[in-house]
Amino acid sequence: MDLRLADRKYLVFYLRVFDGTGNKILGHLVDISEKGVLLMTDELVALNEEHLLRLRLPAFIRDREEILLQGTCRWCHKDTNSDFFLTGFQIHDVDASTKEVIIHLMAELGYKEATIK
Repeated sequence: MDLRLADRKYLVFYLRVFDGTGNKILGHLVDISEKGVLLMTDELVALNEEHLLRLRLPAFIRDREEILLQGTCRWCHKDTNSDFFLTGFQIHDVDASTKEVIIHLMAELGYKEATIK
């Protein structure tokens, strides 16, 4: 299955995504699916590089403040605004409770189906 064709949603606002457990912002979440995320980043991210992606969640998700996702950078290229990059991560090893949070984010924050190719 081509992961870029997975059901995903563009988000109403961009959630900050941190690199690992520190305070360095890796980028902002543009869209999300159960298989991957699209980030807008300030810097080029190396292909096939593994990252621990930490998403701080909005207040309406009351039982958790953040989720951690293991992600592999599958592509990265300049955005139409050349100050930024669009970076696609494949996520893996997602547990059932994190998958529920992702589905909730898609339902609550999504505004249209995304078809990134």
